[in-house]
Amino acid sequence: MIRPPVDRPLRVLEWVRFPSGIWNLPRELAAKIAADVADVALVTVMSPVTRREADDLLPDADVVLGFAVRAANFARAHQLRWIHSTAASVTGVLFPELVASDVIVTNARGLHADAMAEHALAMMLAFARKLHHARDAQRAHEWAQETMWDQAPGIGSLAGSTLGLVGLGAIGGAIAARARALGMRVIAVRRRPAADASPAHEQWPVSRLRELLPRVDWLVLVAPLTPETEGLIGREELSLLRPGARLMNLGRGALVDEPALIEALATRKLAGAALDVFAEEPLPATSALWDMPEVILTPHTSGLAPRYWERAMEQFTANLRRYVAGEPLLNLVDKQAGY
Repeated sequence: MIRPPVDRPLRVLEWVRFPSGIWNLPRELAAKIAADVADVALVTVMSPVTRREADDLLPDADVVLGFAVRAANFARAHQLRWIHSTAASVTGVLFPELVASDVIVTNARGLHADAMAEHALAMMLAFARKLHHARDAQRAHEWAQETMWDQAPGIGSLAGSTLGLVGLGAIGGAIAARARALGMRVIAVRRRPAADASPAHEQWPVSRLRELLPRVDWLVLVAPLTPETEGLIGREELSLLRPGARLMNLGRGALVDEPALIEALATRKLAGAALDVFAEEPLPATSALWDMPEVILTPHTSGLAPRYWERAMEQFTANLRRYVAGEPLLNLVDKQAGY
């Protein structure tokens, strides 16, 4: 474990800035970081206003909170020992020079688990109970009772159906536990299946994905984006799903071949899709997905929940205390694996 400096305050460079204000760390929470660990360490938090200021401060930073480090400026990060991503994804951080370095990386694994599990169940229940059609009928002032009963796909039930989970980390585990409580059969594929299958009923290696696809009523993607998972669900994989199956992508847009998905939906080889992530975000206005009746779109909001940033900072400051004490950090990223 790399220990922090002992002859000066620990310098944390905070840079959590995105064009969308939703993903910007509130200034008042950034300002509290030093005070929240003052009983164990003297910490200086640098919160620049501009990207140029962040680049100028990077050579002095021991720790980076957020996304200040890029391949173009990494050589200047002379003191850097640890990067913490406030997102679960670390794709943008893991460029070759950083992967080869001694800099450790942690992420926000677990922060989104409850929210995303509830989102996944909400989408499955919406499809099973045809709530998306009820909302459309409400907007049109139509009493659609007979249509909702007679028109395929019919009203369904989660109980007794089979859920295929691609990914069984914190998010996948939270989905599996809730799905089992509703009477669903849960089979998960993951890189390293565990001997104890819980909270799923079964855990399979990724090599068995194509064997799984014909068995599921629901396919939920919550895997990280890595070279191995990019394009994981393409035209061939979609063709293996039952015509009554529905796909849900809460992981990353690049997990799915979007044109192939649109084709499968348009030809009714797939009963529906619930998508929270896309190949391009915001989703272009020209995308056919907007107007497909058996598609439910959400604008990358599945991970949002009350006290989001407060919980994110509690997670970081808990790790900061461990770092100061020379203890192993939680949510350590395997830089070679990509998550």
